[in-house]
Amino acid sequence: MKIKTHNYSIAILVGFTLLGLDLLTKYWVTLSIYKPVIFIKDFFYFTDFQTNSGIAFGISLPIWLQIIGSIVILVILFYLANQLFFSKNKRQFLKPVLFGIIVGGAIGNLINRIFQGYVIDFIVLKPIPVFNIADVGITVGFAGLLLATLITKK
Repeated sequence: MKIKTHNYSIAILVGFTLLGLDLLTKYWVTLSIYKPVIFIKDFFYFTDFQTNSGIAFGISLPIWLQIIGSIVILVILFYLANQLFFSKNKRQFLKPVLFGIIVGGAIGNLINRIFQGYVIDFIVLKPIPVFNIADVGITVGFAGLLLATLITKK
């Protein structure tokens, strides 16, 4: 039982960390004193915040459907994570970290949708549409978790 608790503890700690970073950066870019930050001109920069009332890549759905869909996906994720790697009787680090990143990002965007009706995006990396820290967590977490699971299966 200690092993399972260890794996969940890692996921929870990482999830809360990403959630905090996401909400903090979204708050930061909404401040009136915020100035855009340019890292690589016309390629990678933090812009004035933009609102995204759609889902991935701006696909439009009613807000109530986005919220219900997000909650259903989170429940499925928790179930799959429990079945795939939290229930295994061994200590893991990478998979709980990646799972925590995904959940932290998903909850960050869900909080925006519930309380504002849209998600705040501010990171530009051309040619990708504008995104935020939560989107990075979800994307990197899913890609990493998929890769880690495929490698483990071999």
